[in-house]
Amino acid sequence: MCLREAGESVATGESQQAQQNWRYCGGQIKLWREESGVSRQRLADEAGYDYEYVKSMECGRRRPTLGLLQVADQMCGARGKLLAGQEFLNPSRRGPRSTWRSRPRQSQCSGTSRC
Repeated sequence: MCLREAGESVATGESQQAQQNWRYCGGQIKLWREESGVSRQRLADEAGYDYEYVKSMECGRRRPTLGLLQVADQMCGARGKLLAGQEFLNPSRRGPRSTWRSRPRQSQCSGTSRC
């Protein structure tokens, strides 16, 4: 059972959303793993992680890694469904990196507008 340990602080705002994403993605790994008959130890060995580390990722205490997602997706026959969760594990952005800027570049400023 995956429960929050005593004394663990409750995250707020953006970090709380990230932690919910970790829990959801980790839960999906666990569901797919159990459904396909793959033991946690076998997944841990194949992915190169310790059993407890995989358990903490499945429980949402740690962010599931790309490596674990790749191995779990292949071992469990998820055909990309587990890998699709990767985008929700990355830090949130306001938009695609190539289009978002906090301030316009100097060349984008007209002489009459303030940047």
